[in-house]
Amino acid sequence: MGIDRATLTRQIKEANDIVAVIGSYIPLLPTGNPDVFKAVCPFHDDHRPSLQVSARFQNFRCWACGKKGGVFDFVMEFEKISFLEARALLARRANIRLDDDSPEATLRVRQRDALRWAADLFQDCLLNSPLASRARVYLGERGIQGETVRRFALGYAPAEGDWLVQQAHRASVSLDLLEQVGLVARSSTGRGWYDRFRDRLMFPVRDMTGQPIAFGGRILPDSAFLDKAPKYYNSPESPLFSKSEILYGLETARSAAASVGCLVVVEGYTDVLMAHQGGIPEVVATMGTALTSKHVRVMQRLVSKVILVFDADDGGVTGVDRALSIFARHHIELLIARLPEGTDPCELIQRQGADAFRRVLASAVDALDYKLEQLTQREAGHGIEGQRRAVDEVLRILSLMPARPDAALQLKRDMMLTRLASRFHVPEERLRQRLVEWQREESASPSRREAASEALRAVSKRSAPAPRHEIELVQLLLANPGLVGKCRERLRESEITHPGLRQIVEALYDLHKIGQTPDLEALQSRISHAELLRRAHEWRDIGRECSVDGRKWLERLIEVFDAIRQAKQKQQWRGELTAVGDHDKALALLRKLQEDQVGTDR
Repeated sequence: MGIDRATLTRQIKEANDIVAVIGSYIPLLPTGNPDVFKAVCPFHDDHRPSLQVSARFQNFRCWACGKKGGVFDFVMEFEKISFLEARALLARRANIRLDDDSPEATLRVRQRDALRWAADLFQDCLLNSPLASRARVYLGERGIQGETVRRFALGYAPAEGDWLVQQAHRASVSLDLLEQVGLVARSSTGRGWYDRFRDRLMFPVRDMTGQPIAFGGRILPDSAFLDKAPKYYNSPESPLFSKSEILYGLETARSAAASVGCLVVVEGYTDVLMAHQGGIPEVVATMGTALTSKHVRVMQRLVSKVILVFDADDGGVTGVDRALSIFARHHIELLIARLPEGTDPCELIQRQGADAFRRVLASAVDALDYKLEQLTQREAGHGIEGQRRAVDEVLRILSLMPARPDAALQLKRDMMLTRLASRFHVPEERLRQRLVEWQREESASPSRREAASEALRAVSKRSAPAPRHEIELVQLLLANPGLVGKCRERLRESEITHPGLRQIVEALYDLHKIGQTPDLEALQSRISHAELLRRAHEWRDIGRECSVDGRKWLERLIEVFDAIRQAKQKQQWRGELTAVGDHDKALALLRKLQEDQVGTDR
């Protein structure tokens, strides 16, 4: 007979030190206490270290947004996965084997295993197979060294249409699983399989723990597929991979970025490789998409400043506008760096050395100043009307900031308005009035109206507030598992009216019924709702802090439930009394009400 689930869950928790786990996601800073660390909270728009991690108590807490809990809670919240998925992820991290009796709960872990298998296979091919000789020549021509290849786990997908499919057959790897992560696909006839990546240099895209979650593929310049396929090809979106929030190379760049307080964002995979190879490790790249708010939130967990590197020929006009509108809403500084004409970072470093790229970064200017300089040059010679267009363009961007920003964002907006007023010699108060006009126009746009409508619909679907006595009961039971049996004898779970609280009580009752300790550790394997589990941790902590004797507290709560039960019974009798037509039945109901009243008076 195997280990029961609750015991296995405790083993997984004990094998995963919370400091090590959280430290694998975000940089942790020491405090005066060797058992306590702090970090910028990844769960809200934090701009000072508000998250505290305790090695002694194996928990975390953000003093700003209130998120808290243990190692499972952090992984669930950060990865946006259920408890069972977090449990499986941490089990694999600790080399603890789980019984695969719940395939749906461990699907993401199995997908990660398939991606890791493929990454190892691609890399071995690049390093050792004659099939990859052209890929090795290409890397040499680009100046990418073997150490860099290994650090970023580069690989090669051969040109044969079913190379990976055949490797999967030999290794008994599920093709369905490889299809889910975007590595293979079914033929149009449905009778066979083919590789989605062919004759491509493979760049594993890794999460913050260094595990592959997707791939980017760069076709070789002399490939027979060059005219039939895109130059770069990424894995499709999946539960593991969203290109709107993933930055290539961040898992390697984060330590250096946290140390210098800055991230540099470029466009290509090889740009990242050459920068790191040249001793500039704080460089990352977007995944072939424009920068998004999700990207900025990810970066804000690590740094207070970002430098965007643009090609000289595009001038970054559209990119700067988009970046300004996004960064204006966050507590993070944005600078713009321009490359020499006709070069990208990889070429610049290869031809002129890393110092040339460092000079580009050193010349980066504040994004608003960059935008103002662009506008000044563009509108030069267009008189007052040109200046008005320039001012309106900046105000339109600023109008995208929150209508009611917090103090820090309010200060940021005020400073931008002051600089705009100084540059164009316009009274600041007039700019504020015009900004309000832009904000009204923006809030009236269809996209904003739809967003407001969605928010209203979401609120209307929420459960009614939980009764105070039901919350107290859950606080009591989570803090005192030994009282669950006594409570189960006297209170039916159906008497809990709030659906979330009833789910917790039902799970605790079930655990007690089968002989397991009905505590929060065991409860986590039965509840997949992340927010409900987070609240359960809060309720347990509140219950533990209560100085009232648990048994007396339970008696008082049972009395409340008894009173509610009696009140409902009286209401039912009164309803029957007004509706009954039989005289004898009416007298019997009236007698019940009178007896109940006498009992209440006593």
